[in-house]
Amino acid sequence: METLFTPAHLHLAINHVPIIGLSVACLPVLIGIVFHSRGALASGLLAVILCAGTMPLIMETGEGAQESFVDGSIEPGMDLPGKAAFREHSHRAKATAPVVYAAGILAAVALLALIRYPRQAAWIGWAVLLGSALSIALSIWTAEAGGRIRHTEFRPAEKTPPTTTPSSTPIFTPTSATLPAFNPAATPSTSALPSTTSPQTTEAVSPLTPPTPSPERSPTTNISPAL
Repeated sequence: METLFTPAHLHLAINHVPIIGLSVACLPVLIGIVFHSRGALASGLLAVILCAGTMPLIMETGEGAQESFVDGSIEPGMDLPGKAAFREHSHRAKATAPVVYAAGILAAVALLALIRYPRQAAWIGWAVLLGSALSIALSIWTAEAGGRIRHTEFRPAEKTPPTTTPSSTPIFTPTSATLPAFNPAATPSTSALPSTTSPQTTEAVSPLTPPTPSPERSPTTNISPAL
């Protein structure tokens, strides 16, 4: 039971009163102005005063929750994005609180004027509606930063550089083949090669010179001596 009444738990329980309470209170204020209903207008103005009266308690419990985080009594502690959101939430709350107080003061003035000056109270009621609407918007703006203290899903996504997936298809890079340099000394000489010329073709035959006939042996005539 002790943990239910810590500043952090109390802050979470009542910090939505300016948002929900003022949203509900604006309805009877509007009805009282439009239909000239003093009862509806009075109930709406009283609700606005009560909602504004919760702001000191909301601010006090918020500061107590901050001290609990600092001294380490709340576990787990805040990470770096949570600490940044906490500081932003605190700055926004300090800017929202005066507007809520102003709306409550206007509602109190309108409620007092409703007793003696009903018509003037209606005009002040329009100012109360405007101040309440502005208080609701600022309270939502403050609660957005408070939600990012613990809820990581409320934080903006971090931008990460795109990663390139290596392709499974091999890429062949053409390479220029280096031809060996021409070396005349390494070229085999034609004189060193074995001759494949037939012995019959070694003699050059001129087409203009007729071939010389080889001498033929005449048959020997045996002449017998005369008898």
